[in-house]
Amino acid sequence: MMKRVLLWLVFVCAGAGVAVPLSAQAQGGGDLVVSPTRVVFEARTRSSKVTLANRGSATATFRISLIDMAMDDFGQMSQAAPEDTSLPSAKSLIRYAPRQIDIAPGATQVVRLSLRKPANLADGEYRSHMFFRAVPPEGAGRSVTDDTPLDKGELRIQLVPIYGVTIPIIVRNGQLSTDAGMRNLVLTDATDTEPQKLEIELTRAGDRSAFGDLVALYRPAGGGDDIVVGRISRVAVYTPNANRKVVMTLRVPDGVSLKPGGAIHVTYRETDEEGGKVLAESVFALK
Repeated sequence: MMKRVLLWLVFVCAGAGVAVPLSAQAQGGGDLVVSPTRVVFEARTRSSKVTLANRGSATATFRISLIDMAMDDFGQMSQAAPEDTSLPSAKSLIRYAPRQIDIAPGATQVVRLSLRKPANLADGEYRSHMFFRAVPPEGAGRSVTDDTPLDKGELRIQLVPIYGVTIPIIVRNGQLSTDAGMRNLVLTDATDTEPQKLEIELTRAGDRSAFGDLVALYRPAGGGDDIVVGRISRVAVYTPNANRKVVMTLRVPDGVSLKPGGAIHVTYRETDEEGGKVLAESVFALK
């Protein structure tokens, strides 16, 4: 029998993709649920907390760190390169504890954060992401159940998923503003397998990020009540990005059709926690 060779490959998963913001109150990776999904330090706020819940059936260990992440034009997040200086980092401004936690099944743990701003901190928005990385159980991935002999030169590969969740930690210093806009609305046709979709390009200028909810209302040509046909909650356009492309799936209620002469009115509005102000709006005329 040839000596077996095991190559242990580990990959990290965060929800449906790395660091993709999920629901309004909680974000999950594996059996971990994190709330809230973003922390903002501004005005006189100097402390906050994040609650982690283990909804699994076994005790789970999570290692906590701060990383810097960049957003592309489609809203996808990836870890920033160390040499990227275009992203003002909040890592040096945030203290947090603990750095690693064990959570029993059904239990919760709290991570406490505090802000340490130097007196000479320049005005601006600083952002990093708190990364909750699952630590695999002792011995995970180091053994295999398949004892089939290997031929010479063969490898046996075991993939061990390591789940992780990231949430943005934002520090705002000084009087900051953002100017959001909306352009290039395109309505796609439905197919046998795909519903109609509305493509939207959000724009951002200023010294702070934009964050809010996108809602699409159908306005019939003959008048009547507006009908909600699309919604995407908690959409961010982070600094320094100047635009973000969003694709909204339209969900038209039964008995309603989008007819020529009507219009789709799209609004981008701050969340209630941020004040609820309309950041941008546009009307797409149906032809």
